[in-house]
Amino acid sequence: MGNVSMMIYGNYGIRAATAMQETFRRIIADRGVQNVYKDILPVDEIFRIQNMHEVKAAEARFLR
Repeated sequence: MGNVSMMIYGNYGIRAATAMQETFRRIIADRGVQNVYKDILPVDEIFRIQNMHEVKAAEARFLR
């Protein structure tokens, strides 16, 4: 793929919503979140994916 500098994966993220549906189904069936932790990302990983450190740095710089 030598000359490709960016790829767009369209709606694949939203199409993976079946995993969210299954997670919510389990939460409702179990009446709690105790059984889904092993199958979901930890909050720290969500923050890493969102580049939260950059958001916090921008907040510190621009929000006074």
